[in-house]
Amino acid sequence: MNPRLATAFLVAIAAYPATNTPGTVTFNKDVLPILQSQCQECHRPGEVAPMSFMTYQETRPWAKAIKDAVVGRKMPPWFADAQFDGHFTNERRLKPEQVQAIVKWADNAAPEGDAKDKPAPAKFAEGWAIGRPDMVVEFPHEVAVPATGVVDQSNLLVKVNFPKDVWVKAAEVRPGNPRIVHHMKAWIRPPGSVWMQDAPEGEMYKPSRGQFSAPPATPSAGPRPVQDILAKYNPGINAQEFTLAGAAKFIAAGSDIVFEIHYTTTGKPETDRSRVGLVFAKDVPTQRYVTATGINNSSFVIPARARNYEVKAQSTLQADALLAWVQPHMHLRAKDYELRAFYPSGESELLLKGKFDFNWQLGYEFAKPVVLPKGTRLESIAHFDNSENNPYNPDPNVDVAYGPQTTDEMAVSFMGFVIKANDDPMKLFPRRGVPQVVE
Repeated sequence: MNPRLATAFLVAIAAYPATNTPGTVTFNKDVLPILQSQCQECHRPGEVAPMSFMTYQETRPWAKAIKDAVVGRKMPPWFADAQFDGHFTNERRLKPEQVQAIVKWADNAAPEGDAKDKPAPAKFAEGWAIGRPDMVVEFPHEVAVPATGVVDQSNLLVKVNFPKDVWVKAAEVRPGNPRIVHHMKAWIRPPGSVWMQDAPEGEMYKPSRGQFSAPPATPSAGPRPVQDILAKYNPGINAQEFTLAGAAKFIAAGSDIVFEIHYTTTGKPETDRSRVGLVFAKDVPTQRYVTATGINNSSFVIPARARNYEVKAQSTLQADALLAWVQPHMHLRAKDYELRAFYPSGESELLLKGKFDFNWQLGYEFAKPVVLPKGTRLESIAHFDNSENNPYNPDPNVDVAYGPQTTDEMAVSFMGFVIKANDDPMKLFPRRGVPQVVE
């Protein structure tokens, strides 16, 4: 478990007697259904949250903390402004009446209520959220992580050598040891790529910064193999589906998988053996889902003690595409984020705006894909607090530049695009092909 994430959860605990009077808001009748639909996915044994809310006995000591979290909109984690309610399929925002029910329950001694009012237990996927995978790619062996210190972000190659072309409709990264995996990506390394070509299989390896390679385009009418993000894991993102607009993700025959890993230490030696599961599409789709670094600014320096430093990033699409998903990625000093599209017609549209919390690296899944004609300029604006007022700031007295470590900063927008199955993903953006960046 990420210590910083645990700290965000572990707030003051208040104990309440379990009383119940007619008309009282109770756990079994009013609160448990809210927890089942909005909280238990994380607040259950074996998942990312440090405490379980599956039963009254587990939940009752946290009544005041839950009230404070929902009133302050810290939980459930959802940072998009209210103007975007209904725009995203994975939205987690409590309705006002749900917040009110939790407040009344906590303020009235958090009663359990009548057992007959308790709903049936919620059912969650055991193990894989995507269902039983058609294929699992796992580290060849366990990786040792030291007890203390900073573990540099590194990559680990698994030589899968896919025997044939496959289309993937869903993928999920599962940490072998969630206590130490802060975040992780599984990359598709296409056949013929020089990226990680000297890396020993199954070993932590640091490739050269900015390394990116894809096989040359061929006259073939089939889909072009490219380096692509297959799946991501961090608090707020795990399993992903690629079926929006009838799409799927392409993996060419001969491809390998590269895990990009950021470990955190726990004070004792640990090991990890993570994996990624894939569910294959039954039929060849007409659309292709590509996950890329759509926007990235790597040329900024945040001055020491700056309270609201602004960083912009932009890129212009060189081909038609649909925008299916976006995940802002910054580090400890980030405050907020917005994304806007400037269309060739001269019109513009605000696609996402909200706060940012490093403890929850949320991805936003559009309920309806955003149509982006060729020539659309995508622009992000992020603000950073490098002052002593930021409780997560490791040192307000230093200038902070772009970099891969948590103590550095980033201004990145990971994006899921849908294009025609045989269109070339390398032509989405100018000069850079599909731009990629490590976290």
